[in-house]
Amino acid sequence: MKFKPASWIIVILPAIVLSFFLVTCAGPAYAKEEGTTTRKEKVAAVKEKMATREAALKKKLDAFKDRKKATYSAKISENLNKINQKQTASMLKHLDKMTSILTKLEKIEGASTADAKTAINAAKAAVSAQAEKDYTLVVTSESKVKTDSQSLRDSLHTDLKAVRALVVDAKQSVANAIKTAKSNTKEGKGG
Repeated sequence: MKFKPASWIIVILPAIVLSFFLVTCAGPAYAKEEGTTTRKEKVAAVKEKMATREAALKKKLDAFKDRKKATYSAKISENLNKINQKQTASMLKHLDKMTSILTKLEKIEGASTADAKTAINAAKAAVSAQAEKDYTLVVTSESKVKTDSQSLRDSLHTDLKAVRALVVDAKQSVANAIKTAKSNTKEGKGG
């Protein structure tokens, strides 16, 4: 059987990305001292909490008279959690890329990366905290499900916007570190 180049990429690439994610995010670098939980344990706890809340949501949605409204509410709740997961994973990917750029930059003499490192660490902490948040819809009544879902969506939007601002600040600090390192190397060669 002969594979087309595009077909093996479709099969292999997700496996590579998943294994890279598991190694980088759940590896020993995130493990802390004994007595504290690791990132892997926190993710498992959050997933368990989300499953419990989703089960409670489905139980309440089964009592709805309007099936269409119940279906939409379930989809909205699921989509909000997916959006949060995708956005935080993307932000972590960008922060990891910035960290690798900083490690390359540290090899250059005179490169000051302390400010950029603190900005990246602050952004990583905020992104990790955001990834642990649960955006499962809590239904108070069938008549208020629309306003509940809108407020939850707005809450997700403002939370992601705040975290994204920290990632942008980290990016700016990395750019400034690159500029200062570049100017220092030009001064060293020119003088």
